[in-house]
This record gives sequence, structure tokens and C-alpha cells, in this order.
Amino acid sequence: MRHLRQRGLTLIELMVALAIGVLLMFAAAPQFAEFVSNSRLREAGNVLYTQALYAQSEALKRNGTVRLAIDGATVTVSDVTADETLRTVELAGGAAAAEAQTIDFNGRGMISADTAIDLSLPDQTCSGELRCPGLRVEGGGAIRLCGDHTGTC
Repeated sequence: MRHLRQRGLTLIELMVALAIGVLLMFAAAPQFAEFVSNSRLREAGNVLYTQALYAQSEALKRNGTVRLAIDGATVTVSDVTADETLRTVELAGGAAAAEAQTIDFNGRGMISADTAIDLSLPDQTCSGELRCPGLRVEGGGAIRLCGDHTGTC
């Protein structure tokens, strides 16, 4: 007499695998929330960085003063000499600057003093897990996007 082999999963094996999968999802949920917040901040930092580079290049191209202004989540690039707004961009993901600031690039692409702009999310505190980026512009015109708000790039 031939014995039939059992193929597939039993209901108990399926329920155990499903329970393990649910436990793993609940364990990963907090890290996923941090990942999403860090991604939103990194995207906002990159937008601010590109706008600073744009303002600097426009100052060089126009050989005049171009202002980068950030107020909350709104970044505005304007030609001070011609009194003209060149570009207005909103930071995505709810990120905003800690305080309103302006940076004026002269016709040589430089600024008068070192400047720092820090970004954050309004409902969260920057910490070791939540990395709030910071834009650093040096007097000579070097523009850097730091990985966190401490200023160490």
C-alpha cells in the first residue's frame, strides 16, 4: 500500500507564520516613521541647497545682488538690484526653517558673513535619530548642506 504525502501548509502553520509576520511589522513601524521623517527633511534640505546655488549663480550671471530669503517653508530668490522675484519654492514634507533669514549674494557670488539656516519639522525635535539638515554658506561663497543641525559637516 502506498502512503500519500502531505503537501502544502496546515492551517496551524499558516497562522503561526502570519503571527510572526505581524510581530515583525509592529517591531519595524517606529524605525519606518523615523525613516520617513528623515527623508522629508533631507528632501527639504536638498531643495534649500539647490535654491542657494541658483541664487549664487544668478548673482554671478547678473553681476548684481541676489537675495535668498526663507520664511517658514517658503524660499524666495529675488534680484535686489532689479527688484524682481526670480523664483519662489515651498519646502516639501512640512519642513520649515527655524527662523526667517535672508542671504545676499553679491556679483562675485560671495556673502558678507558666514550664515547658517537650520531646518526642522514642527511636530518633532531634532535628535540623534532625527537628523535635521542645516545649510551653511561661508563668506567666500562655499555652500554646504550639513547632515544635521549641529553644524559639523
